[in-house]
Amino acid sequence: MERRPFDAPHGEVRPEVPGFVGRSEQARRLRAALCAGPCVVVVRGEAGAGTSRLVDEVLGGAEFAEWTQLRGRCPDGADPLPLEAVTSALAQLPHRPGPADRMPSVTGVVGLVVPELADRMPDPPASAADPEVRRGLLPRAVGTLLASLGDTVLVLEEVHLADPETLRLLDRLTGALPAGLRLVVTEDAAPGSPVLGFRTPAAARCEEIRVRPWVPEETERYVRLWAAGCPRVRPEELPELAALVHELSGGLPGAAGALLDDAGELLSADGEGGTGAHAALAAVRDAGVPGRVARDFARRCAHLAEDAWRIVEAAAVLDRPAPVSVLAELAECPPEPAEAAVDACVRRSVLRAEGASLAFRHPLDRRAALARIPGPRAARLSLRAARILHRAGDGPVPLVDLARLYAAAGHVREGLRCLVVAADRAAATGDYATATRLYTRAVVEDPRAEGRVRTAAKLARTAQLARAGEQVVAAVRTVLDEDDPPPHLRGEIRLHLSVVLRNQTGGALDSLEEVARAIPDLEASDPQTAARAMAVAAIPSIQGWPVDRHRHWLDRGERLTEQVTDPVARAAIAANRATALMLVGDPRAWHAAEALRGPAGSAMEAAHHARGWTNLAHAASALGHGTRARDFLDRAVAGLADSSSPYLEGLVETARLVLAWHGGRWDGLHAAADRTTRLYEEIPDLTAEAMLVRGLTSLHVLGDVPRARHDLAQAARTACYDTGFILTSSAAATARVHLEAGRPGQACEAVEGVLGRIERTRGWVWASEVLPVAVEALHGSGHTARARRLVADFAAGSADADAPAARAALTACRALLAEASGRPEDALALLTATEEQWRLLDRPLDAARAAEARGRCLLELHGEAAAQGVQDVVEVYRHLGARWDVARCQRLLRRHAIVTTHRRGRLGYGDRLSPREEEVARLVVQGRANRDIAESLVLSTRTVEHHVARIMRKQHAASRGDISLQ
Repeated sequence: MERRPFDAPHGEVRPEVPGFVGRSEQARRLRAALCAGPCVVVVRGEAGAGTSRLVDEVLGGAEFAEWTQLRGRCPDGADPLPLEAVTSALAQLPHRPGPADRMPSVTGVVGLVVPELADRMPDPPASAADPEVRRGLLPRAVGTLLASLGDTVLVLEEVHLADPETLRLLDRLTGALPAGLRLVVTEDAAPGSPVLGFRTPAAARCEEIRVRPWVPEETERYVRLWAAGCPRVRPEELPELAALVHELSGGLPGAAGALLDDAGELLSADGEGGTGAHAALAAVRDAGVPGRVARDFARRCAHLAEDAWRIVEAAAVLDRPAPVSVLAELAECPPEPAEAAVDACVRRSVLRAEGASLAFRHPLDRRAALARIPGPRAARLSLRAARILHRAGDGPVPLVDLARLYAAAGHVREGLRCLVVAADRAAATGDYATATRLYTRAVVEDPRAEGRVRTAAKLARTAQLARAGEQVVAAVRTVLDEDDPPPHLRGEIRLHLSVVLRNQTGGALDSLEEVARAIPDLEASDPQTAARAMAVAAIPSIQGWPVDRHRHWLDRGERLTEQVTDPVARAAIAANRATALMLVGDPRAWHAAEALRGPAGSAMEAAHHARGWTNLAHAASALGHGTRARDFLDRAVAGLADSSSPYLEGLVETARLVLAWHGGRWDGLHAAADRTTRLYEEIPDLTAEAMLVRGLTSLHVLGDVPRARHDLAQAARTACYDTGFILTSSAAATARVHLEAGRPGQACEAVEGVLGRIERTRGWVWASEVLPVAVEALHGSGHTARARRLVADFAAGSADADAPAARAALTACRALLAEASGRPEDALALLTATEEQWRLLDRPLDAARAAEARGRCLLELHGEAAAQGVQDVVEVYRHLGARWDVARCQRLLRRHAIVTTHRRGRLGYGDRLSPREEEVARLVVQGRANRDIAESLVLSTRTVEHHVARIMRKQHAASRGDISLQ
């Protein structure tokens, strides 16, 4: 028989390969049982779980290469031939077991039932001519033959389908197991399936191994192994791809493998130009029902009676777990035959019992069943199913299912009505993600313009509180462009679309232009909504209009506030007004925030309050009001306790990240930022802010400069409506990397774009993150005069703002200019003040930077006598976990010929790597170039070259590729 390669040595478990994930323990047990001596092993698992694959993989091992391996499968038919599985297995004997005259004559009976062996067996006893005598002698003949073969594995698959003669033979074999025989049987674990009964053989091992479907984590491992050989799969889509494969396959390896095989063929046929960023996801969705799955499903259904097939049709049309009574009514099957039909469906693994209800094992089976139902019959069944569900009366009406059933029956209007009502209910309970998804479906599927307009207004209103992807924006824009909504609805839809664009999918100017187009329509038809539109236009952005234009809309909206009576509209306006004021440091913001304290009368009103508190937390944190920001965030979290808004939940998470960053609470922060980046990748500004924190921690905590620069740049590119933190922080950190590497010109380039935005918008309160490092870069590249002008504009533009961070940053800028002007005493006094300002704001990294700058000034003035100040800053950075900053300070000391030595003298490391050499070796092993290593460890490239040479010498490495971590 054909054997597969199985390269693991004896007793070891083969590394996981696609299709054999999560089976290591079962393989170990099966291998151990076979190697221990004569045994009976039962491998149980439902169809598609991989019982045959498990046996294949184990028997392909090198330790079984010399054994006799026989394999047969019990036929699945109404009238199987007796003993077919056993006779087909014995017919595979690859060689003559021995001279016929040396074997007992009883083995000749085997030749009578296995013609392929007739010429290899001795003559049977004469009495074997009698069928009854032959039947009685056959078990002993088979046992004797198998005993003569030495180490032998007899595999009988699907033994739950075995005929009575086969079961009788197995009973006799297990009662007196032949020496050297290992009997392995596989059987279906479906409820109601016959279970093999046998006597426990004396002095032989019995083992039962259960093979279960994959859990989601195992499916993801399988998908990742598959994707390793498929270059079209993007790493970031793997979690979603794995979840989709698990959902469609039910965790059954056979179905998952068939699905991905078909998806791989689609990807190959599609070529490189393909289906875009999510090609693999699209291919899995487009794969339909794989041929292997469809054929396997057809085999399991082949022997179902008519009543049973009608039950299967009913389950396929319903597409939801349902009790027998509902399936029977839909299938028009009387109760007693229905019970028998359901039993047959479960026994043959066509349906699965979930408590008192029945459903398909996975969606692919359901699709395979639906494909076999003629269209007119499917439509009739769908309409009948909808009416049955309407009057079921066992809980809330399943509106989404009704919508699908009415649509399948051709009753489009009824289906859309159910869809919209379901979305209305979801929105009313705060489940905005579900509401947005259902409203989008309704807009896309509605053939009537007036219906699309009404639903688009609801969709745009709800989508701003959910994850609104490109499909949502496309659906709303189509309605605006093609359906000619009346002015009041057109203005309202544009208003809500502007919020979606601002928060999630578009850009600042797109959003602002959309709301500007909405206001004229709204002023003429709906002053309440016009006031909301003006409140939206009032929220400033470093990527948007000049700040004064936003203030103009804020003042105009204020005059309309008295006309607003709707509680939800008042909540939205109050949240936007407080946010707009706080973002520019307007002292009126604190009073405006009090308007959000009132009790909410609805889920939507509460969501707007929570949105306001979260926005205030972000804005207050950037201004330097960390304590108040944390208080705002606590209120937001309390307000979100009873609602489900992915956007607001993400906004809370990013606020936590930023507050933790500013407060120096960095333990686990990089991992949290990475998790949030991946979780909210569909919402650009949330992704950008989380990616910014991930980049900052990559730089300061991990000292990984290349990764940090990638994240910082990507965060700046991703931000759509930055309110003054993402672009400035990204530019500032990138400039610091260039300055430390001695590239002031490139540092100037890094900050120039964001400085231009600040000058254009006059949003000087946002300059606190970037202006101090910009002053250093401009002075270092010979543009000190421009630095002075910027600092003067910063002072004037932030003078009236309640922005402690801006005041601290202004003091730092003035200190740097004093240092640049040769006034070190003034610089020292200003830097001392700066450090104290940052410390009072609970911004330890900023305070340490000021102390570092002061230490640098003192070193220039007093040399080694001033070293202690910088060494104290090193300890502060160490306490923070700021690895990159520690290395920078140590380099500063080395530039002044100050070397810190161990109190007991310099350690000699001999052939061992020093701590610094270990750091360099770690980065070399990661494939990093000397220049990248130098940036990460704040060393010169020449120093890194010396370290690499010493490492190679100590490790006797012929090249840097031979360097290892010891």
